[in-house]
Amino acid sequence: MFNIFGCPMHFGVGAPGLKYSLDYLRNRYENLRIVKLPEIPMEEDPDCVLKNRNTVAATCQSIAQYMYSVFETGKIPLFLGGDHSVVMGSASATSVYMQDHFGEDTGLIYIDAHADINTDATTVSGNIHGVPVSALLGLGDEKLTGFLRPGAKFHPENIVYLGLRDIDPPELTILKEQGIRYYTYDEICERSLSVCLEETVSYLSHLHYVHLSFDIDSMDPAIMPGVSVPVKGGFTEAEVYEMFGTLMKKLPIAAYDIVEFNQEYDRGNRTANWCISSQPLTEKMHDNIVVRKGCRKMICLIIRGTLNYFLRQVLS
Repeated sequence: MFNIFGCPMHFGVGAPGLKYSLDYLRNRYENLRIVKLPEIPMEEDPDCVLKNRNTVAATCQSIAQYMYSVFETGKIPLFLGGDHSVVMGSASATSVYMQDHFGEDTGLIYIDAHADINTDATTVSGNIHGVPVSALLGLGDEKLTGFLRPGAKFHPENIVYLGLRDIDPPELTILKEQGIRYYTYDEICERSLSVCLEETVSYLSHLHYVHLSFDIDSMDPAIMPGVSVPVKGGFTEAEVYEMFGTLMKKLPIAAYDIVEFNQEYDRGNRTANWCISSQPLTEKMHDNIVVRKGCRKMICLIIRGTLNYFLRQVLS
């Protein structure tokens, strides 16, 4: 039912540890069959503001084409990254496929500490992992907006952010100008996660397909240190289980991203040790989620993949 694949994209942020994290997953958990898509190095334009733009664009096009083919098999794509620039390819595939085959718009749930909605005109770092949402909206550099077909892949009113903790001032301007629904982590703490999730479900309830993109740095780095750009605070493991449980039960999730696992920055296997200690919570979650028939093991797989390389016990 699921097709698990990934790309060790690191050119969107320049963090070398991302290059090896997918191989770590594949080697450590041999029962997990992950199709590995390579990065595609290209000659770069020296005057381009965006670093490694041509390489990232070529790689995202490959991701989009492969993921589109996964949809054609009737399976649900589960994509493992790599930096978050990969969502330009994966989410484009979801959007274009649903338009091509069903004439339907797709929603996007973006769980991240960062808004990733800069453009080539607003970015300070030039790192493309900070621009994918603007590209999916059809904003900015045209080489990043044309995967599978030119132009915007999502409407602003069909996007919801959860857990933002680090928003650049130009990003805040774009969020407000576009009218995008977003919840900062502080707001979620103040109003309660359950309330914000129910509002998210209601807000996207008109859609028949939703792409869920989860960045591991949305979690507290004290729990999940293995990320490239940690931000203080963030979701706990229990909050992540609650999010996935609610969203998977109440929205038509068509595809998943799990990104930004950087093994190089993990400390003392803290993340892996947390996975083992969280077994009772995982089992409890199993009993409370209702999704498509036969998906119980894959629920656990998705959650554990989300929280780093938490996949071994699912397939044992």
